[in-house]
Amino acid sequence: MGYNTGDKQLIKEINKASIFQVVHDIGPISRADIAKILKLTSATVSSNMAELIDEGIVKEIGTGVSSGGRKPVLVTISDSSVCFLGVDIHKDGAEAAVVSLTGRILAIAEQPFQHETGNFEHDVLACIRAVRGMVQGVEVKSIGIGMHGIVDTTKSISVFAPAMALRNFDLKTFIEREEHLPVYIDNDANAMALGESWFGQAKQVKNYVFLNVGRGIGSGIVLNGEVFRGSRYAAGEIGHIRVVDNGIQCVCGKYGCLDTVATEYTVIRDTISAIHTGIKSEAARLVSGNLGAINIDTILKAAASGDDCVLDILNKTGRYIGVALSYMINILNPEMIILGGSMSRLGEYMMDSLQEAAISLSMKECSDGVKIVLSTLRGNAGVVGAATLGMRNLFPRA
Repeated sequence: MGYNTGDKQLIKEINKASIFQVVHDIGPISRADIAKILKLTSATVSSNMAELIDEGIVKEIGTGVSSGGRKPVLVTISDSSVCFLGVDIHKDGAEAAVVSLTGRILAIAEQPFQHETGNFEHDVLACIRAVRGMVQGVEVKSIGIGMHGIVDTTKSISVFAPAMALRNFDLKTFIEREEHLPVYIDNDANAMALGESWFGQAKQVKNYVFLNVGRGIGSGIVLNGEVFRGSRYAAGEIGHIRVVDNGIQCVCGKYGCLDTVATEYTVIRDTISAIHTGIKSEAARLVSGNLGAINIDTILKAAASGDDCVLDILNKTGRYIGVALSYMINILNPEMIILGGSMSRLGEYMMDSLQEAAISLSMKECSDGVKIVLSTLRGNAGVVGAATLGMRNLFPRA
């Protein structure tokens, strides 16, 4: 990764941001080593480091090994005094967390949407206030929101959120007015992709795809270290690639989309349908025959027990996802594909069929060397990624 230094007009903020980024990426590290990496003077590093320490962003943690002379003092990112709030908005509700600069979750809360009241934004606000009330003695710098659907990041407006039937909705202004903090909004999968570059599998990776599979399916595409959003902010809608001929109708109006066969809902639906046809499943026993109570935790427990019914469904789900990924591999030729979102909890039961389909159906020259991995952030990718939207704006000119 490159670290930029600025000219006379920008030198203070750019250098400070670069010093922070080195500590984040490499730390614990000494001031002398930072100066070598950035080719800055010791005085420049020391003055900026003093400010970062005073602001609670960086802290000293002891001494390192001496190469002659005094042992160097090591610095690392502070884990608690400065934090960021991340909100993940999905089809059914919102989840919010207070996240430290090291990616540690200090508190987390959920709020289902009350669609009958029409108070979508008030549900989000309630979730934010709930999690802020769980932490004391920390400074929350900003609120990042990963929003379901298409987001115009230049205006921070939700262009289209199909599950909520919202168009051109300005959530940013409402939350900023109520919480008196800066708010940053992006598509949820884009936010998750950024979170992976800060805290997950994609550190130091410049070309990758983050696949968010949960109640819906989307992807965040990072090319040359930057999120690719497309000309109308709609890039990455992998959930609407057709993977089934003559399939059922999707919310987008088309038929046979990945979103109709590979989400939490479809795995639960297919499990219930299989049980209704007489196939025995551990999932039915786990809910004492009340099939309406089957949820993603039931599916996970059944899969872990070796239930053939559920494992067959997850195997098929993995193949559908792999088919869609083969198109991404051929078009983008990424270094890495990261599977995240709530369905990644079931990743170990889908990865074999997913990888086989993705690699066998893509061109060898495109798929050679691509790594397909599970997110280390797993179910927290949404809130951690959303918090990262604020972290990357910690230094306005960086």
